[in-house]
Amino acid sequence: MSYPVQVHSYLPSSSEHQPPRPVQTYEHLVPLSQKKEKETKEKKEKNALVFIGGLGDGPHTIPYARHLATHLANIPSSNYTVFEARLSSAFTAFGYGSLAQDVRELADLVRFLRSGLGVRRVVLLGHSTGCQDCLAYAASAATTEKEEKVDGYVLQGPVSDREAIGMGEEEEGEVQRALRVGEGMVGMGKGGEVMATEVLPKGWRGSPVTAGRWCSLAGVGGDDDYFSSDLPDEKLKAIWGTLKQPVLILPSEKDEWVPAGFDVMGLVERWKSFCKPGIASELSGLIPDANHRVDNDAGQQWLADRVARFLAEIEGSGC
Repeated sequence: MSYPVQVHSYLPSSSEHQPPRPVQTYEHLVPLSQKKEKETKEKKEKNALVFIGGLGDGPHTIPYARHLATHLANIPSSNYTVFEARLSSAFTAFGYGSLAQDVRELADLVRFLRSGLGVRRVVLLGHSTGCQDCLAYAASAATTEKEEKVDGYVLQGPVSDREAIGMGEEEEGEVQRALRVGEGMVGMGKGGEVMATEVLPKGWRGSPVTAGRWCSLAGVGGDDDYFSSDLPDEKLKAIWGTLKQPVLILPSEKDEWVPAGFDVMGLVERWKSFCKPGIASELSGLIPDANHRVDNDAGQQWLADRVARFLAEIEGSGC
């Protein structure tokens, strides 16, 4: 299926390439009714919902992003447009990336949206590992810069990469063996080097992964370890207790990357308990019958409705 987008190019604040290469973001274009088009012109303002995919994702790989763009465009009171981030860690390059790198690139994007396109509000929506990007962004220095601040976060499909990687007894043995090799490489100052393919679990041999990124994803307390069920209270307090902007938490009811028997909503309630009053949205909840990517139509509609209501809450709060 094809659909129109507008490609915006901008220069990053720092780059390993000299001169810096332009970076792109993709704005979803949705046909509007005459009434909505008139209302949009009268408002003369635009807000941005920035979609951030997970491991292996890139622009246009998650179908509900388009559904969300269409849904928001047809709500009379909404002036949110969906933008998809094009991070350097997209698609098969995730194995060379890091949360810190993603945060720097997202800060560049937020700055461009505000100063280059005149966007008033910016909300980040993370899918899967993109949820880690959202929480890492919230804890970063970017939130102290006026043009890099965001107004809220949506976490769709927040799952523990560490627990997902280790699903199955045979897989667990492979993971621990690979983790020992990766930790050894990091200890020797080789965290930026790609691990040998045969060392990695079978399901991870399709894309190159550095030792540092592997340890971040698979290791206890790694940089990517935000959503594991065994995180201690002090870790959760550091993650959730420091959030300053509203957050909407939307796990999928039938997520194939969540180990069987997990009390997902119990975990969500635990996360919410560490948030300051008014931060964790009461709209948070399980997306009905949805898999990790929310491929089902009913799930996409439910998700779009919750996100739209959350964005309306942000508008109504005046924050």
